[in-house]
Amino acid sequence: MSTGTALAQAERAVIPFSDPAAPKRLQVSLIHGSIAITGYSGKEVIIESKSSGSPRRSRREPPPGMRRLENNSAGITAEESGNLVKVSASPAGNINEIAIQVPVETSVKLNTVNGRMISVEGISGEIDANTVNGGISITKVSGAVVAHAMNGKVLAVLNEVTSGKAMSFSSFNGTVDVTLPANAKADLKMKSDNGDIFTDFEIQLKASSNQPVTSGTSGQGKYKLRFDRALYGSINGGGPEFSFTTFNGTIYIRQKK
Repeated sequence: MSTGTALAQAERAVIPFSDPAAPKRLQVSLIHGSIAITGYSGKEVIIESKSSGSPRRSRREPPPGMRRLENNSAGITAEESGNLVKVSASPAGNINEIAIQVPVETSVKLNTVNGRMISVEGISGEIDANTVNGGISITKVSGAVVAHAMNGKVLAVLNEVTSGKAMSFSSFNGTVDVTLPANAKADLKMKSDNGDIFTDFEIQLKASSNQPVTSGTSGQGKYKLRFDRALYGSINGGGPEFSFTTFNGTIYIRQKK
C-alpha cells in the first residue's frame, strides 16, 4: 500500500504504516530547514511543518499599480510504501523545521543541507544523520548510529548500543562528543587532525596507532610513505568498530553514568 499527502504552511499530517507489526523506517531529505525526530508510544508518523512565511529567493519590487501574491506553502510531501515513510520538501519552500513523532522502534535516515540542527530523541532503531551546515544532537537512544556534520557539532548520548553493529561519528569543522554505556564493547578508531581527544574510558591502545602506511607503489620501486594519524584501541575487550573523526575540533568519548 502506498499513501501520500502534502502539507501546507504550519500544518500537521498523520501517516500510518502499512504493517504496524513489521520494521518501520523513516527517510527525511531537505535542502533548507532543521529536522527534529522524537520517539513516542504510538504506531503512526506524525509530521508538523514550521515555515518562515517568507520566500528564500530575492524579492523584486512590484511594478507600479501591482501587488505581490504571497505563496507561503511549506512545500512538504510525505508518502508511505512498504513500511517506509519518505518526507521531502521543495527547495523553494520556506521551511524552518520539520518535527516528526515516530514509534520508538523506527529506524531513520535524515539529510539536510542548510538546517540549524538535526535532533533525534527517544528511539531504538538505527540512525543515519547527515548535515552540511548545522549540528547533530542524538539523545536517549538505543541502537546503532552513523552521524556526520560537515560544519557543526556532533553530540550523541546512547542508553544502549546494538551488539555487533559498527558506528561512526564525524565532523569536519566541529566537536564530536559521544557518551556510551559503560559496558559497551568496541574497537575504537579516533582521529582529530587539529584538536585533542579526551575520554574517561579505560582504553587499551593498540600498537598499530601512528604506524607508517606504504601506498602508491609502482613497478619502478617508487613508493610513498605516510603515517596514519588515527589512534586505535578497544574498550571492554573490543567489538565492532566505533569511529570518531574530526578535522577541526575536539573529540570527547564519555562513559554514561
